Amino acid sequence: MGIIIIIRHGFSESNKKGYLTHDIDGYPLTVEGEKYLIKSAEELKKLDNIKEIISSPILRASQTAEIISKITGLKVKKDARLTERNMGNYNNKKIPSDNRGDQTDYNWHVKEILNGYPNGLERWQELEARVTELLNEIPEDENIVIVSHGDIIKAIIAHFLDLDEFGVWGIRANHGHFTVIDRKSKKVLAIGAPIISDTILNKIKNAIADTK
Repeated sequence: MGIIIIIRHGFSESNKKGYLTHDIDGYPLTVEGEKYLIKSAEELKKLDNIKEIISSPILRASQTAEIISKITGLKVKKDARLTERNMGNYNNKKIPSDNRGDQTDYNWHVKEILNGYPNGLERWQELEARVTELLNEIPEDENIVIVSHGDIIKAIIAHFLDLDEFGVWGIRANHGHFTVIDRKSKKVLAIGAPIISDTILNKIKNAIADTK
């Protein structure tokens, strides 16, 4: 089985404004976000035998994939199953806060789950189902790059480690950082790494060698 390298989209205008959004268009990458992604793409050039990039079609993700494609030469395929979590009534609004201005997840996200999703946030089971469907379609011997969003990255990790939403709650990959998974052993080789270090690179090469 192959290696999956997941990259969170670059820093975008929605991140700068503190908005939750699942819109396809709008909120492009910031200039700083674009510059950082050039460094990320250069890191990917350390790897061989990557077949392609599969990207969320949302603008901030598709721009990320295009930057990586120009530097690495990898072709980009868009897949709607990698889109951002549907934010329901939270869409295009700032992250909710309580009266103290505390913007921790617990004050809105946990309550949304425990109260049965009254504001229409996409249920974890639905999110996980579309991610699993995509993963099952990728040939087992292919090494690919996925460009997507924070909750999608959590869902992919949860799929391989057999965890629920609360089990991956504390995982956070920053923009343009790498999460790497060995599909054969179901091992997570890196989570939110800013570079592909020599240690990570050797783990990837060893995992690929084991599949030959």
